[in-house]
Amino acid sequence: MSCSSPISGSRIGDRQICECRISDRGTAGFSLLELTIATVMLFVMLYSVANLSLSGADAADLSRRMTRAAEVAQEVINDTRLELVSSVRLFGADTEGAANLGVLDLDGVPAPIGTSRLPTVSPLGEFAPDTVGAEITGNSLFFARVAWTDRFVCTSTNEYLVDVLRWVYIYLTPEDGGPRGGSPLGLNLIRVVGEPVIDAVSIDAITDPTDQAEVLLHLVNATPDAGGVTHEPVQIVWRRGDMPSVVGTIRQIDPSDGSLSDTPLVATGRSTPFEIERRDDTVTGMLYYRHHSVATNYSQPSFGVATFGVPSNSGDGFPHGLEIQIVGPSSARQVLLHFVLTSTNSRGHKAYHDSQVVVDTRDM
Repeated sequence: MSCSSPISGSRIGDRQICECRISDRGTAGFSLLELTIATVMLFVMLYSVANLSLSGADAADLSRRMTRAAEVAQEVINDTRLELVSSVRLFGADTEGAANLGVLDLDGVPAPIGTSRLPTVSPLGEFAPDTVGAEITGNSLFFARVAWTDRFVCTSTNEYLVDVLRWVYIYLTPEDGGPRGGSPLGLNLIRVVGEPVIDAVSIDAITDPTDQAEVLLHLVNATPDAGGVTHEPVQIVWRRGDMPSVVGTIRQIDPSDGSLSDTPLVATGRSTPFEIERRDDTVTGMLYYRHHSVATNYSQPSFGVATFGVPSNSGDGFPHGLEIQIVGPSSARQVLLHFVLTSTNSRGHKAYHDSQVVVDTRDM
């Protein structure tokens, strides 16, 4: 081999042994440029892996919240559907609906949004999006349902069945500032349930005055029925279909003798004129404690808000994510419930669920 820079040498015969300085280039590490490129590539790979991990975690979290939104929405819809199945009177946006809603005790409960509206009952209509000037969609629901049927055997051995009803009012109320531009949040769902009331049709059908008084005393004093079951006391008899201002539409049982009074009995502390008292334990904000909200008009279009009602952002807005239509004759009413729910969790994309159900009801 040849040496370009011998440092020492000797001649043995014709050969010269050279000790050569080996170049540093053959044994040195990465150059600064190579190290920089490798470092950048490493950081790019680490960022990509971390980003993929975060994206996967976000996707899993969104899926979990979507599932939870579906569960909450279905629970609300199913509970409402089961109550509607036992309804005997549906109140609409007319004088009867407004008058009866006016005697339901709402003192101290969350106020409905200013644009709360009962649906207009359409006996000959069908479910369809509203047109301006022919709106039937509401964003609240008010009805009377059967609470229980009481079976009682009088001293005379005559047996009577009496229906006991409850009024139910479901509506939207502002939450955390109410609906506002740029956010799908701001609405809670309230359910108010009234005291039990006796269906006047079933009690007035008892023609024997002694038996009628005995049945009424049994109901007002909450004694066991024919099956040994005890229910809560009932004070009020209500006649469906009549205006509350008409004498005899609402009557109160006199617990002293089982007679019926057309005016509130002072001794019982009931307000004048008659008011259907509410059960405090059934006034429920149904969503915010579950970290959900009724979706507002300001939700993105994919949420499906305002599918049936003509949307408006005036005042508190209408209809938002609760739309109700009532169609069909009284013997075959149908109620459409369209409910859009969204999660209040602010992380990433908003989870939501769009539910819709049609319920066959009675409106007698």
